[in-house]
Amino acid sequence: MSIFKVLETSINKSVENFSEYLKDIKGDALIGSEFMLFALASIFKDKDIDEIEAGIVDSSYKGEKYDFGIDAIYITASNDFVEQPEQLEDYNEDTKFKIQLFQFKRGAGVSQADLLKFKNGIEKVLVNENIEDTDNLYFFNRMNVLNEIKNNLFSQFPSENISVNCHIVFGGIEKNIHSETILTDALSDIDNVLKNNGYTNQKILITDCEALIKGPFKYQNIVDIIEYQKTFKYITDTDKKNKLNGYISIVNGKEIAELVRKHQSSIFEANIRDYFKRSDLNSKILNTSSNEKEAKYFWSYNNGLTMTCSKVEELPNNKYKLHNLQIVNGCQTSNAIYSAMKNKERISQLKSKEESGGTLTKKEKTELDKKESLQFNNDTNLLVKIIETNNDDLIYRITETTNSQTPIKAFSLKANDDIQKLIQKYLEDFDISYERRINELRNKGKKNIFSIQKLFQLYTSHILMKPSQVKTRPKSMFISTYDDVFPAPQVKSINYLLYYIPILVDISVGKAIKNHLANGSVDGYKQTLMSYSKFHLGCFLLSSILKNEYTEKGIIQNEALINSELENNLEVHFSDALTNFERILKTFAGNKKESIPSAVRKSDLDLRIARFVKSRK
Repeated sequence: MSIFKVLETSINKSVENFSEYLKDIKGDALIGSEFMLFALASIFKDKDIDEIEAGIVDSSYKGEKYDFGIDAIYITASNDFVEQPEQLEDYNEDTKFKIQLFQFKRGAGVSQADLLKFKNGIEKVLVNENIEDTDNLYFFNRMNVLNEIKNNLFSQFPSENISVNCHIVFGGIEKNIHSETILTDALSDIDNVLKNNGYTNQKILITDCEALIKGPFKYQNIVDIIEYQKTFKYITDTDKKNKLNGYISIVNGKEIAELVRKHQSSIFEANIRDYFKRSDLNSKILNTSSNEKEAKYFWSYNNGLTMTCSKVEELPNNKYKLHNLQIVNGCQTSNAIYSAMKNKERISQLKSKEESGGTLTKKEKTELDKKESLQFNNDTNLLVKIIETNNDDLIYRITETTNSQTPIKAFSLKANDDIQKLIQKYLEDFDISYERRINELRNKGKKNIFSIQKLFQLYTSHILMKPSQVKTRPKSMFISTYDDVFPAPQVKSINYLLYYIPILVDISVGKAIKNHLANGSVDGYKQTLMSYSKFHLGCFLLSSILKNEYTEKGIIQNEALINSELENNLEVHFSDALTNFERILKTFAGNKKESIPSAVRKSDLDLRIARFVKSRK
């Protein structure tokens, strides 16, 4: 079997995973869309398909006129999608951001015309910013938000940490592109367009048939070296499959700060997906690591860190090379030490400016006074427990137990909670695949897959009626309200219908939106509203069915009614939802469709929705 046949077989096997997104697409558009979804699911392997699909702007896939050679566009930070400007508050100045643009070709070749079109599209999107709503309304709407994020990026973060990656993904062989001068010249033209317009930190990345088969975008394991001062080894088994070995070490804080600087939130993937800020705890750690008298006792005050890795290589000069490295306990400590190190570097910059004859601004003087007592002290050492194993289940267990006293645990860690297992079991009866762990079900060909994060957002939107807030800041809300949405069974009894109904409503809203867009008679305002307000529309859909019985008790008592109405009268209720939401949104934010993306992120809108629901007869 040729390598091209192998790729086609892989694509065909994966198509079932995307059937819900492909069912209304026909002909050549279907062939291209299958390849695009397959490739994106490989590139962003740990992301929900809903998140991936939101970045697609391909005109054939979206049923629009033009896409200008750009099929998908994302902004990423570490390993996360950045979809709202407010999310930038979660990252620090060392975070690596990428603006990622994609062109897909399922065939074995890429033409000069394809690359020229891609170049012109890149120029249109990143330089001229002149996508028109009449060309591709979805693309236009997406770029309204991404441009706001991009502009905030360049004003708030160092430009050297912001890169542009232009991906050309196709079903042929990469060397064939490099062997044709006409194509290499076209690639150079793309490169020059970016450089000449200030995007000097950029790459053109080509992914071919062989790379797709090998899965080059599988999650990149972190491999790094740390230096220790003292260490104790506990070797139980050297067998590659069953090994469980321990290394207890004293490590200087600067080693940990450098790990955070280089890898950001990616190094905490097995534990949490964000820098969860607890100012009370962070300030204590920061003070201790900065205090000249206290720093040398840091290792005895602090619980230290727990790291997992698949392999430990012992290097000369008291160093370990750790493969597939993760910090599974100690995020707060790691980030506080990192902050202290950043303070030290900043103080050095400010004092250097003074010593060279420069005058500090009022803002810089305030910064100097504030940070001078919070600089990292080189005497700060801490205990680091390194666990070497290849057993993923054991890593989850280690993560769970080492964080047992921590009030903040995120999506991946919560996968083992009793309530999550009970929800998964309950939803199976409705043919809903609840994916507690990322990729646990995706590769098994399951349909109707919902993650913990997505269910949290749906419950918060439809039951708690906070669609704007949970759309804008899903992670921070997850931290603060997890126990309200997913209470421990022994603490609070909850009717599991309150998890199923929001999922059912979400599926129905998605179906209704596709039907409305397919008939081609929806105006630009409504199209934009549907693009940005799926969570909001779910509230109005339930309101249309339940009227003044839209409460937790009313949802439970009217399960049969909700099912029946969504099955038999979806179009009627969705039209009602669309009309009422449009009326409230125009009263709230005006008649221009350009105002919708920012309006649906405001918490005041949630209050208006709640008032409408409660007052409805």
